[in-house]
Amino acid sequence: MNQRQRLAITSFTASIKELKDAGAIRSHRYLGDLAEFLCADAFGIDLATNLRQAGHDGTREQLRAQIKYGGGTKTNMDLGDPSTYEEVYVVLGKESVVRSYPHDADFLIYKLTTDEVVAMGQTMKGKYSCGATRFRRPPDHAISLSGVGTIKEK
Repeated sequence: MNQRQRLAITSFTASIKELKDAGAIRSHRYLGDLAEFLCADAFGIDLATNLRQAGHDGTREQLRAQIKYGGGTKTNMDLGDPSTYEEVYVVLGKESVVRSYPHDADFLIYKLTTDEVVAMGQTMKGKYSCGATRFRRPPDHAISLSGVGTIKEK
């Protein structure tokens, strides 16, 4: 391991601690937790306190909400089981290959209803998922982190 790698790992672990202390992540699933935090903040979702709850991550106005993070080279988004939620929120980071709408924001959030997910149909394996074509439209919400540098408490 070289010095740059050591410093990057040290910075990463310090960032994890800071994110946990700030309440932005709640477990070892950093990207999923971050997606949940962003959606809760943007859409007023009350996140479930049970981190192992199956089917949905929280509620919004009595509707069960599932939150998914899409990043990296995975070419499709697993949308879970639509019988366990009424809304699914897909958070796409800048590195996501399914992010097909041109936008400068760091995170694009798409909200889909159960009916929309069911209408897409199941894969041959009986799962619900979608690819980049579903995200060619403008997002329902975009989050830019530019200008972040000073920390101000609300």
